[in-house]
Parts: sequence; structure tokens; C-alpha cells
Amino acid sequence: MAGTNDSKGWLLPGTNTSVTIGGYVKLDMIYDTDQDIGDLHDPSVLDTSVEDGDSSLRAHARQSRVRLGTSTPTDIGEAKTVVEADFYGGGGNELFSNSRGLRIRHAYGELNGWLAGQTWSNFMHFTAYPTTLDFNGPVGVSFIRQAQIRYTMGIGDGQFSVSAENPETSGFEGSRDTVPDLTARYKWAGSGGGFEVAGLARSLKTDDVSATGDDAAFGYGVMAAGRLNVTSETSLMAGVVLGDGVGRYLYSSYSNNDSTASRTGIGEAYITSDGDLETIEAYGFNVAASHKWTPKFTTSVAYGFLEGDQDETLFPNSFQTLESAYFSNFYQVADPVTVGVELSYANKELANGESADNTRLQLAAQFSF
Repeated sequence: MAGTNDSKGWLLPGTNTSVTIGGYVKLDMIYDTDQDIGDLHDPSVLDTSVEDGDSSLRAHARQSRVRLGTSTPTDIGEAKTVVEADFYGGGGNELFSNSRGLRIRHAYGELNGWLAGQTWSNFMHFTAYPTTLDFNGPVGVSFIRQAQIRYTMGIGDGQFSVSAENPETSGFEGSRDTVPDLTARYKWAGSGGGFEVAGLARSLKTDDVSATGDDAAFGYGVMAAGRLNVTSETSLMAGVVLGDGVGRYLYSSYSNNDSTASRTGIGEAYITSDGDLETIEAYGFNVAASHKWTPKFTTSVAYGFLEGDQDETLFPNSFQTLESAYFSNFYQVADPVTVGVELSYANKELANGESADNTRLQLAAQFSF
């Protein structure tokens, strides 16, 4: 690749397309005090049968990523594309090479308000999403990337967007996806903060032989979030997501496809003893605060909670509540280099009353380019 370097990137020879390359290299060092739960501090994977006190140490660079973007002027606006990948794919081991598979995060194009491809769901609230060293952050938020078609238009000082998205479901046998998930969102942001509201509509269906009654159900979700910039250095934020059949749109609420006592999570729905597909109510919320002590040093605190309304007599081994909390500190050593230290806590409680928790210390160094 060669050509002229301008403010929009490098101009490809013989074209009017500009190309930009970015990303970062990140090292994470993780110490768990009670359980070895992997690279993400996800409460849903805590094992309630494990005794506390089994500490674990690990280090990895899987969050490192690369991003390629293009921009091409046309008669109806800029045609833009983005391809981004990290190393949270499968494969590899820690014995010799620590190799990891490259995976797609984003791959989409935009033109004149339209977006097509894979990126963050339109049913997400970045207005209240806190920054953490942990890759995913607190529970109780909507956190999902998937293929979609989206249209965005300006309304007043804000933006209104609608989308049709991939309809994958979890939590029951024989799931059959026949209609895209539909979303709508309005977002506004200003110097004093911002807010957003969104809605989600889903069609759930099963072709399992045990569904002898109503084999289809309607699922929905609603979301609201806000951010208040108290000063130029201090911000407060909060968000809530709730619904019936909202399922995987709540981070960590997914479940194995099991309508028996072996069910492990919340999911979207289950097949009743009468053969009907029954949706499951769930809700989550998060709160956070961030303060910039100096131009280079920032501290943030965050808390998230998730609960599913499941019958404890039917699903005693399914988690009923999850919670996580974060105390994060970031120091910018130089323009492209940031280091951080974070203390986090995760808790899981099953419908049968069993519980497990873990405390994590995480150190990180990130080199952006």
C-alpha cells in the first residue's frame, strides 16, 4: 500500500479511497484469589462446587487488535468500511507458543445513513458503559456484536436508528430462527452528558418434539441509559435493561439449551411440561463513576447486577443472580501508552441457594497505534 498520506489516511494509488490502520497491543496479567475462571471476569462461569481459596495467575495478550478502515467519496456521501479483529478466537495453548486464533469483531460498510455487516447491536447503551481493564466489564448491560442492517437518521439534536439483526436464541431445545430481531433506538449527547432509549422485538420458535403445545413466543426488551458530566473531570452514568425473552441481549444471561433441571443459565425461554414455549423475564442494571485526577491519571468505579425470573423448582442449578464490581485506575505514560491496575469482584447465586464468588487483581499495559 502506498500513496499520499493526508488527515484521512493513505490514498490508494489510482483510486480516491483513503485507508487508515489502527489498533493496539495489550498485555493483561491476572490474579484470581478464589477460582481460575479464565481471561474474562465473568460471574456466570463461577463453579459453586469449588471451595474458595484456590488462587490462580495467568497472563495473555489476546485483547490486542488491529483495525482497517476505508473511506471513498461518492455522489451520495462517503462510503466507509471497517474491518477489526482481535485474538479471542479459539486454538492455541500455554505450553509452547501461546498462539490464539484471529476472530472478526467488526466487518461492516456505511453509506448515506445505511450500515450493513457485523458490529455492535443497535440495542446497546454506550452512554453508560464504563471503561475497565477486564475485557467485557460489568454484568447487567447489553453487550453483543452481530450481523445486521441498520438505518440512522438525525432527529433534532439526536439520532434515531432502526435495525434488523441476527436472531440467534439460547435456553431451549430445537430453536428455529425464522425472523430477524428488530430494534429501534434514540440517542442524544451534549457537553453536559447524554441519554438513550431503545426497544427490541423478537420471534422465538422451536421445532423440538417435546413442544406439543404452543411452539412460538414473542420476546421483547427495553433499555434506557444516561450520563451526567458533573464537571469536565467527573462523570456519572447508569443504565437499565429489562424484558421478557430478552435473553442473550443481557451480558452473561445466555444458557445451555436445556429445559430440565440441568439448565445452567437464564436464556430466552424454555419448553414447559405442557409442551408450550414459555419466555423468561430478566433484568439488569449498571452504575458507574469516573474521575480524571490529572490529565494523565483517571479512576473509575462500576457495579452491575443481573437477575432472571426462573422457577427454582424447575431449574435449581440455573443461576438466578449475577453481580460484578470494578475499581479501575488508568495512567497515560505517553500519548500511545497506557498502564492500569484494577480490582474486581464477581458473585453468582443459583436458584437452589448455592453461591460462589471471586476477587481479581488485574494489571495491564496498552500500546496504541
